[in-house]
Amino acid sequence: MEGNSYSMSAAGRKGFDKRAEITYNETSYFLKNGMSERKDRFMDITLDRQEILRYLGYRGQMIDNRTQKELDGCMQELLETAKPRYCYRIFEVRQDLEKEEIVLPQCDLRLLGRDIYEHLRGSRKCAVMAATLGIEADNLIRISEAESMTRAVILDACAADMIEKVCDMAEAEIGALAAAEGCGLTSRYSPGYGDFPLSVQESISRILDTGRQIGLTVTENQLMIPRKSVTALIGFSLRPGLKKKGSRCAVCSMRGRCKFRKEGTYCGR
Repeated sequence: MEGNSYSMSAAGRKGFDKRAEITYNETSYFLKNGMSERKDRFMDITLDRQEILRYLGYRGQMIDNRTQKELDGCMQELLETAKPRYCYRIFEVRQDLEKEEIVLPQCDLRLLGRDIYEHLRGSRKCAVMAATLGIEADNLIRISEAESMTRAVILDACAADMIEKVCDMAEAEIGALAAAEGCGLTSRYSPGYGDFPLSVQESISRILDTGRQIGLTVTENQLMIPRKSVTALIGFSLRPGLKKKGSRCAVCSMRGRCKFRKEGTYCGR
């Protein structure tokens, strides 16, 4: 433990796919164009205690020793249990100006909705990504629900912070690729934001082969398994100033009843 954070120090786990165009990162292996190299990336994950407390509804209040001890234990247990992974592919973007839709012709995906059109309008390419903490994190939370709901709620908040950190790692790699092409990134945009349909998750899973790559599947009801998972799109854009914290609030379906917005902050998702 260091200050307000906990870091992962688990041993690397093996596993990779050799097909071109898919980048797959499971603790120790970074794959691109069929090549692999050592990348102990997930050993660097650090959970933010203050961010977790924010998820739990704390706004600067002092927490008692019992809660502090419970939080520390949950952070450590999640870091030791979760198996974070992510994968992504990058596609050329075509804009259908007549229908005002974004098309990714290389994977035959048409992105419906005005909001995703505005988000990716002007982007040259689009990264399609998925990330998960693995079924192990889900099981840890589920077992805790039967033993202590307080502990389960804290673990859930820890997992919310951790999956964001995993997404940030994927985004950092994608950002380096965009920078090499003279582009910046838009913010991550996930199915379910605004009028971007949740059903796109199934197409993302198919395109990335997430079931085999990172153990992520999408049910017929558009629920992701493992539950602590994220799918998102990120544009390679020449337009400056698109990547702003909280910019997704304007199109979030929860914006009318979000407790974070009422307090002048945002959820970070």
